[in-house]
Amino acid sequence: MSVDFYESSQQLGDPIQLFRFTYGTEPGEYFAYTDHTQAVTADHGGAIGEVTYEPVPIDREAIVADGTLDRSAIKINFDIDTGIAELFRVYPPSNVVTLVIYHGHLDDPDGAFSAVWSGRVLGAAREGSELTLQGVPVSSQMLRPGLRRHYQYGCPHALYGPQCRADKAAATVAATVASLTATTVTLTAGWEAAFDPGKFVRGMLEWTPAGQSTQRRTIIRRSGDTLTLSGITKDLDVADAVAVVLGCNHRAFTESGGDCESLHDNIQNFGGQPWIPLKNIINKNPYY
Repeated sequence: MSVDFYESSQQLGDPIQLFRFTYGTEPGEYFAYTDHTQAVTADHGGAIGEVTYEPVPIDREAIVADGTLDRSAIKINFDIDTGIAELFRVYPPSNVVTLVIYHGHLDDPDGAFSAVWSGRVLGAAREGSELTLQGVPVSSQMLRPGLRRHYQYGCPHALYGPQCRADKAAATVAATVASLTATTVTLTAGWEAAFDPGKFVRGMLEWTPAGQSTQRRTIIRRSGDTLTLSGITKDLDVADAVAVVLGCNHRAFTESGGDCESLHDNIQNFGGQPWIPLKNIINKNPYY
């Protein structure tokens, strides 16, 4: 029977919802929940395949479709002990968290579940015994303005991004963890290779736990062989292999201390304006 049959029926309809949160690129890096009282298995076909949704207390705001995008964002509420709450505890996940909400009927012999909302999770908040996730639909990205270049000395490009085009592989060294704390990692001596170790500040430390996606943290300070990170060292242990990636001060030329030319050999893609005059000629000083 079709979904329309159950939707229009006043007696046979038994609507349930499925929520699939994907937080990585490896198989199994997702949380699947349903508002039904028992586990529900749905076959989505393709690369997703069959997914079993765990029954948890869950609630969401109404999905509004009024022809605009300004009311399409939704909030989803969970119990604080739900597994996905750990994903947002202390430090946000390294990868984008996507959400797809499906709607269907429990007694439908075809097991048809239609996607009624798809988007990203942008934030999480805890209040009492509840976790609230804020989600925005995929379509909301169409409202975003493009990158606006400013008249400025420094380069506005994101390091190793599509506009920067710096060679990340050439700027990465392999290292081994000697010791660590919640937010610091001490590497074995010589980890910096041929680079100035101070140049790794504002860069990244990356590691890939077994069966999981790569974790990334910004390096905010360095003292000897110890790096202070922007977040917790999740799923990292002594003797693990890590990748240390150079940072950049977003300045242009070697003579002015710029990393773009001397460190990354990427001056052709520098996005700033280093020749901005230091003095305004339109003022009260007689220059002529």
